[in-house]
Amino acid sequence: MNVFEMVLGIVFFVCIAKVIVAIVGRKPAKDTQGLEDRLRRVESLEERVRVLEQIVTDRRYDLRREFEDLERTR
Repeated sequence: MNVFEMVLGIVFFVCIAKVIVAIVGRKPAKDTQGLEDRLRRVESLEERVRVLEQIVTDRRYDLRREFEDLERTR
């Protein structure tokens, strides 16, 4: 192998390495609007779950269900 072939091989490997680094190092584009929409939806769902937890753990809810169950058994 002469010097020219060796230099050509080194240049070839450097180019391939740069292409691989560029492909692996590529970061996806940030979708900030989609992320904000999802965060708002999660916050909305969390609030709904809080309200449902309050309703279900309320004693009057249990009493109401017991009355409804009694009326159904008649």
